[in-house]
Amino acid sequence: MILVSGNGTLAKELLKLSTKSLSIVSLSKREMDITDEFKVSEVIKKYMMMPDYPKYFIHTAALTKPMEVNDINPIESMSVNIVGTANVARLCFKYGIKFIYLSTDFVYDNSNISDESSPLKPSNNYGWSKLGGECVTHLLPNTLILRCALCDIPFRHNVAFDDVYRNSIIHKDVAKIIMKLKDEVGVINVGNELKSVYDFVSNYQSVTKESGKHITPSMKLKTDKLKGLLSE
Repeated sequence: MILVSGNGTLAKELLKLSTKSLSIVSLSKREMDITDEFKVSEVIKKYMMMPDYPKYFIHTAALTKPMEVNDINPIESMSVNIVGTANVARLCFKYGIKFIYLSTDFVYDNSNISDESSPLKPSNNYGWSKLGGECVTHLLPNTLILRCALCDIPFRHNVAFDDVYRNSIIHKDVAKIIMKLKDEVGVINVGNELKSVYDFVSNYQSVTKESGKHITPSMKLKTDKLKGLLSE
């Protein structure tokens, strides 16, 4: 069994990959509020008592959308993305469950193309909060951190920036990659080829082209490690 925190887009895509031999269960905030350490303990303990107990925990729950909410409410950002991650990771360590943490390309210094060993210097509170979750994850053995350049499709805006570049990837593709990499450990960048946000989104829907480099930085990833693992 695989447990997944949250019921957002990525969690829903992971659920579609559930099979009889490896079932996937997502836990919504109502079922398991990750900021409540006692509730987290209660829920995971319940699943550990089942014959098909969980071997993996994919941590997708986070304070993410809109990204600015982490600036508006830094205490909630801390509670969900850092303390919440610690609550889940602690129980996974206790029961020997493989912990897989979904991070973001926004943890990097945006001045260069970043591989997994590049300097980390988030440009906003969202990136800092996700880096805090990474710090929690690094404390434990046998964990996996995936720094993903996720992009919502359908795109939530009417305009897309043609001068902001990312290795954007959709949730459906990340879900498939997670299932292939679930036994790996360490840090892996996850994304597609580098494109402007406008060029990527235009593959899926019509949006208006606009400049945005004064609003948000480009995040450029090296994904050689990912490509190597997927080709094995």
